[in-house]
Amino acid sequence: MRKILAFGFWFLVFGIWQSCSSKEQTPEELASQAAKSYYDCLLAGNYEGFLAGKADMDSVPTDYRTQLLAAYEQYKHELDQSHGGVDSVIVSNARRDSSLQLIQAFLLLHFQDSTKEEIIVPMVQRNGVWKMR
Repeated sequence: MRKILAFGFWFLVFGIWQSCSSKEQTPEELASQAAKSYYDCLLAGNYEGFLAGKADMDSVPTDYRTQLLAAYEQYKHELDQSHGGVDSVIVSNARRDSSLQLIQAFLLLHFQDSTKEEIIVPMVQRNGVWKMR
């Protein structure tokens, strides 16, 4: 009987600990994770995935879309040439800008040559999805 009570007690403690530790993510966390995933697409050569992360890009003309994809490819090529490529992308911070109705995601690019660069990615919410502005 004691074993059952001890097991029940620890089960209850574990359940309370789980419910307290599993908090809902803030909009800042969600926006910065989305920004990181879009930049991961760009760095993996998935330029369409990066473009899909831009707000209001679903109705752009085909010529403009082609130009944007070429510009993203060129940008990645320049990063590869100047720094040996990006080793990883880390979320460093996120701040809400209520006056502009957006969240600024701060991403830290770690390059192969050991240099780092912090970029700011303005994020807006469109139909419940965080997109780059």
